Amino acid sequence: MAGTRFLPGGARRGKRAFLAVAALAFLASCSGQMRFPVTVADQQDLAAQNIEVVRITPENIEQYRRPTFRVDQSRRLNPPPGVHTYTYRVGAGDQLRVTVYVDPEGTQTATESPRDGSTGIVINESGEFFYPFVGAVRASGRTVAEIRQDLAQRLRTYIADPQVDVSVLNFNAHRATITGAVTNPGATVLTNVPRTLLDLVNAAEATEFADLRRVSIRRRGTNYIVDLKAFIDRGEPRNNPIILPGDLINIPVNETNKVFTFGEIDTQEVLLGESMTLTEVLAQVGGIDRVRADARGIFVFRRTPDTPDGFIVFQFDLRSAAALVLATDFQMAPLDVVFVNNDPVTR
Repeated sequence: MAGTRFLPGGARRGKRAFLAVAALAFLASCSGQMRFPVTVADQQDLAAQNIEVVRITPENIEQYRRPTFRVDQSRRLNPPPGVHTYTYRVGAGDQLRVTVYVDPEGTQTATESPRDGSTGIVINESGEFFYPFVGAVRASGRTVAEIRQDLAQRLRTYIADPQVDVSVLNFNAHRATITGAVTNPGATVLTNVPRTLLDLVNAAEATEFADLRRVSIRRRGTNYIVDLKAFIDRGEPRNNPIILPGDLINIPVNETNKVFTFGEIDTQEVLLGESMTLTEVLAQVGGIDRVRADARGIFVFRRTPDTPDGFIVFQFDLRSAAALVLATDFQMAPLDVVFVNNDPVTR
């Protein structure tokens, strides 16, 4: 096929390029040339091949402004079990403030640490801290309430009915780490205030190419796959779990979040940004070939839930500048194939 451009080999690998390959095969089968019928008369036989052609006009653009596309149902989602009550347990590196009151008005203290409020009792690598008269106190793995109760019980030998207050001055012990398609990857310190998956993703600033439908959380040796987009779009609570100490979160790049361009246009894979339109895709690849392209035949191939065994093909006639407005209003979907026919005179 003279003059035909082919998709680079890497773009054809895997299921993510299936629509592109199928569309390319169909186009190549049209009388041995890469072209698609332009007129209504020439398109009459396409329905028998499960191909529906929709001409985009000012009257129907609103119906097709936002895409409906086929979603990969093969992915296995298993959000982690819900955490009914989030409890912070102290760990090595945390700094505690401990105050023991010896009178009912709280005007006198037997001991207080820290006195200036700037430093605290640091829990050592063994998970313990030293307290006067009491000695070593186990802290790691306990809540502040449990530490308070233990201290009060052991201080009764020296102080009648001691009133003990324990709080965490600085949280250092527990972290969760986020990696992948984010602007600010790395560890986040967890405190006594619970943080959800969406909190960490927002703080790390997910990129426009992040696949929020397949966020992985590795927790205590088990890998969970979470559709965070389902929580953002529909508020499904299981898809925005509370993050626990030690969680490793990975935001993958959406490998299907791209479209392919063929015909009288540069053959490329175009990564889809947020709400990218057909006009933006055409502009990104340098526009159509003004000499060889047939402006009546700008096509977008798409698989939808209603066409599992075929395609829906959107046709744009860009002979008038006003038609560019329609392309600007037409939002692309993952794995769309943009094809530009060559001019009949050129053929």
